[in-house]
This record gives sequence, C-alpha cells and structure tokens, in this order.
Amino acid sequence: MRVAIITLYPSDPERIPGGIRAVSYNLVEGLRRYPDLDLQVIHCHSDIAEDRLVRAGSVTLHYLAMPRQRLLPNLMTSVWRVRRLLRTLAPDVVHAHVGQYAWAAVTAGYPTVYTIHGVLAREREVYSATLYDRLRYGLLAHYESRALPRVDRLVAISPHVREAYAHVRNARWVHIDNPVPQAFFDLPRRPEPGRLLFAGSITEIKDLLTLLRAVERVREAWPVVCLRIAGRSTSAAYEQQVRAYVAEHGLQDNVAFLGLVDRTQLLDEYARCAALVLSSLQENAPMAVIEAMAAGAPVVSTRAGGVPDLVRDGETGLLAP
Repeated sequence: MRVAIITLYPSDPERIPGGIRAVSYNLVEGLRRYPDLDLQVIHCHSDIAEDRLVRAGSVTLHYLAMPRQRLLPNLMTSVWRVRRLLRTLAPDVVHAHVGQYAWAAVTAGYPTVYTIHGVLAREREVYSATLYDRLRYGLLAHYESRALPRVDRLVAISPHVREAYAHVRNARWVHIDNPVPQAFFDLPRRPEPGRLLFAGSITEIKDLLTLLRAVERVREAWPVVCLRIAGRSTSAAYEQQVRAYVAEHGLQDNVAFLGLVDRTQLLDEYARCAALVLSSLQENAPMAVIEAMAAGAPVVSTRAGGVPDLVRDGETGLLAP
C-alpha cells in the first residue's frame, strides 16, 4: 500500500523543531517497520532551501522548497505543488497533518485522513496583532474549513480536539494519541533541585512572559531556581520581549537560553530537570508534556486546551489557571 504523509517534517532528525515535526518523525519511524507500506512523506515549507529527494528503505522523503517571501502566495503555491505531486505519486491513501494539505489531498481526489494538531480558532485569537497574522490565519482557516467536511477520517490527538471541532457535521473521528519513542521511557532520572525545563518554541502562544514572572516569584524563596529554555524562536519580536524581561528583572542567572538542542541533549534535559514547566495559552496534546511524563518527570502547566487530558492535577503534575 502506498501512503502519502503530508506534514511538517524535520530536515535533521537529531534536531526536531516543533511538535508536528516530532509527531511526524515518530510516526514514520514506527510505520517503516511494516514491509507492505510504501511511505511517501511530503514536506513543503520555506525552511527548505532546495528541492531534494531522500530514500531510506520503504520511506521516500520529498522536500519541496518554498521561497522566503510573502506568506500568502507561499500558502497557495504550496497547495498547488503538493496536489501536483500527489497526482504523480498516486497514493492509495493520504494522511495530512496540516489543513491546507488536507484540502490539497481531497481536491486531488484521494482518500484522506486528517490529523488535527492545532485549534485554528483559538490560535487566531492569539496571533491577531498584525495584518500579516490575521491574513495568514484567515487563509489557513479557509483551507481547513473547506477540507473538514470532505476528508474520510478525522484524527483527534486529544479529547479537546473533538470538543473544539464539535461543529463539524457527520465527522468520522478516530482518537490516536501522539507517539513517543521508547528512549524517553528508558531514561534514567537524575533530577537536580531548582532545575526547570521548558521545551518548545519561543512564540506568543507559549506565553513565556508569564513563565518568567513565575520564576521571578519562585526566586524570592528559592534563589537557585534555573529555567532552561530548550527550543528555537519562531517570533523574533516575542523573543526580544522575553530577553528584555530577563535583562530588566535581573534573571540572567536564573534563565538559560539553550536554543534548538539535539536529541541527546534533550534527553539529558528531561533526565536532570526537577520539573517540566509550560505556560501556554493554547495546546492540544503537547509533545513536551508527553515526553516529560514518559521520562517520569513531573509537569507544572497551565490548564491549556488538552493538557488536563494528559495531567491529573495533584497526581502526575500540577495545573494552574
């Protein structure tokens, strides 16, 4: 069976930026064990410098480059490019992980499964400050709303997804949790007092400024507290605000910016953290929480989206409003 997986996929499996890329990589690694599957993975994004094809056993990776320019033409052009490639590949089924690619698949005429990773309506509330963001999320919502009634199956990664998309009529839902590698379960814990880990992107929806205010309060009672931020920035303006807060409030000794770390260092961070902390405004089934729980690390998080479906307050972690 030929399966086309259209998603956000890491260029370097050792350094995976973002939850969808982590989920997609883990999924492909699991599916490659089935010898009767011909997996065609398509990643079309502006983070690709040039088109390239990578074959590894039963998995073929199609990296489609998009220019770093105006987003609106890129979004529309990416749909056309993906649709054209699908018609060349002629898959038996398509598994889309982004709304615009679900639309590309159904309009190409193939049976389509769509895994919903983000609640666009909630994300549009957060990313609404600029005309760029409003246009971007408006177009994303346009593609997704047209795809939803036409896909063959919708995959919910948390009960929160089904609640958020309860308005979709006649939807045929399947619940499939996000996958996590065995390495996280096998990790020997070596927690260090006061060592907190944030694993994720530096962007508005993660609300790191709230997390910094919490660290500032904790420092009054526990001066050795250290927040380690592991992840790339996807919002230069927000990163500037975060770094400015650290400087203005004298938190340089209590906050470490690690950038995008490789898999070995990420496992080490989970092993040594006293807790995984998350202050997001919106989440579905965050990989950081799933990885931390697999590693046996407690979680302190906001009650954002689907987090309460993962963490039992007072039992496997602590949840805040």
